[in-house]
Amino acid sequence: MKKFMIRFLFAVGFVTITVLACSRNIFNFTGDEKVVVTPHFDKNGYWKTDNFTIKRNQDKTFSYYGTNSLYGAYLAARVAHLRQDFDNAAEYYKIVIDKDASNSNINRTVYVILSSLGQIKEATPYAQKEIELGNTESIAPLIVAIKDFADGKYAQSRENIMLIKDKAHTTLINPLFEAWAYAGEKNEEQAIASIDKIEKDPALETMELFHKGMIYDYLGNKEKAQEMFGDIVKNHYQSVTYRLLEVITDFYVRNGDKDTAKKIFTRYNDNGLLSILLDNIDHKIETTHENSPAIIDTPQKGLAEALFNIGTIFRSSVGGTEFAQIYIAAASYLNPDYDISKIALANVLEEIGLLKEANKYYQQVGKNSGSYFIARAKIIENLNTLKEYDEAEKQIKLLLEDYPDNTQLLSDLGTIYGNMNRHDEAVDYYLKAIQSADTNDREIWPIYYALAVSYDKLNQKTKAEQNLQKALLLSNQNPDVMNYLGYSWLEQGRNIEQAAKMILEAYQKYPYEGHIIDSMGWIYFRLGMYTKAVEFLEQAAAMNPGNAVINDHLGDAYWLAGRKNEAVFQWNHALDLKEDADTLDKQKIKDKIENGIHSNITFEVKNPEILELLQNATLADDK
Repeated sequence: MKKFMIRFLFAVGFVTITVLACSRNIFNFTGDEKVVVTPHFDKNGYWKTDNFTIKRNQDKTFSYYGTNSLYGAYLAARVAHLRQDFDNAAEYYKIVIDKDASNSNINRTVYVILSSLGQIKEATPYAQKEIELGNTESIAPLIVAIKDFADGKYAQSRENIMLIKDKAHTTLINPLFEAWAYAGEKNEEQAIASIDKIEKDPALETMELFHKGMIYDYLGNKEKAQEMFGDIVKNHYQSVTYRLLEVITDFYVRNGDKDTAKKIFTRYNDNGLLSILLDNIDHKIETTHENSPAIIDTPQKGLAEALFNIGTIFRSSVGGTEFAQIYIAAASYLNPDYDISKIALANVLEEIGLLKEANKYYQQVGKNSGSYFIARAKIIENLNTLKEYDEAEKQIKLLLEDYPDNTQLLSDLGTIYGNMNRHDEAVDYYLKAIQSADTNDREIWPIYYALAVSYDKLNQKTKAEQNLQKALLLSNQNPDVMNYLGYSWLEQGRNIEQAAKMILEAYQKYPYEGHIIDSMGWIYFRLGMYTKAVEFLEQAAAMNPGNAVINDHLGDAYWLAGRKNEAVFQWNHALDLKEDADTLDKQKIKDKIENGIHSNITFEVKNPEILELLQNATLADDK
């Protein structure tokens, strides 16, 4: 079966250090697990009970009504929580706490949810209550410490953060927190001494130097700051991220050394994937002057950097996603202008499937930010994934006004039109994308692949094949391209032996891809080897149960293998499915349901090498 997808490719450099995170999932519901909530929405989208009413809106969000009773608020909170609707969950958990102040589990859930949303001020009373109950092993002291720090209560914030005694805190988090608190008190000696408490690990050296440099810079010790930043550039240049580059070049320009800033920038600017992001640094180098404020000009912004660094560490560790969300959200709370933290927080939300929530953070990145392009492109990607194609089209056209010759945007608009079955327009934009790019660049092979798919949908087979051959050459025989071209030939009854060879090779490389397994099954079907066809098509259908074409193929194989009742079931099932439904001849399927299959056009493979490969091919073990 033919299948195609282009994904946006964007990257932001993050610190990649691994720290062991707590294994407890902090978003697990910890209330009365005996309560079973099974929603039953009516045709108008309402779920009504004696205690509450929930409305399922057209945009897939939920509205909650009549939840003033304790039990009603609890159930509404539970439903919202299970649906990962954290804003509403927190609000209704608050009602529960107001009516049942002794419920420590709900209290903990409230401050965890609120802090994960960056609502540190709102989370603090609940976290303070947790501390008063004697529980200092949770994140409650962290939340209270962050709120104290934001208010300039540096000594108090140190006391609270030091309540947490686990290894991750004592060896990394607490020293960073403590250092910026001392910096807030203008105590350089204690601030640097606190950084020196960080566990000695080569992977942490760049972070230590970076925070020392920022603290020295904030406290006016330019000589020591330059020593720290110079050490990073000279000895740890491979660990330099976008943020480090931004802060370090800013330091040199403010101190009258624009030439050094330009040299450092040039070393990292390869005009590659991050060129748009790096253009912002180049612009800042040209526009910053000696009287410009530092990027990190308050202790709050300094601690935001530390929390962001910690969040990215948790993000790279097993089970650390939820902790990453809290730390990165806290970074945004302390520095509302910290756009990279907003993008990182949106990335975390994407990883757990909350695309609409992720887009809320991407939308906060302003047009003057160096991260603007990435944020808007990610919004468009998520809208495309959510199948909100009209809005995706609108947003990408707005972005194209600022970046009219951007190859990726032109290609992505083509993909959106392809998803909308507007393939004539898709072809236009894929051709514009190719024209805007270096045609010798092997990285643009997906555009040729996408163009071929649209030509194929328009039944322009010659142009489709030409572009598939081009994609095959540029991609160095990519299995998906081989599979698509091989399947196309199979459907046209052309180049059968070459088609079989291509699909076999694709399967050897990608034995767990449902669409490639489907193509394998279809080879056997066309060769009249129905037992083998059923074997492969059953696994393809198990891997892609929602795909209409695969289920139709399986029905055909069942019928000619003598399993007629199963065949009719599969055909009926295929008519109900949406994935690839646009490629089905539904009337033909209905005719098969009524009359079955009377004959099959079969082909022959004479090449003994290919025949042997087909006869010996077996299904890969289930993953």
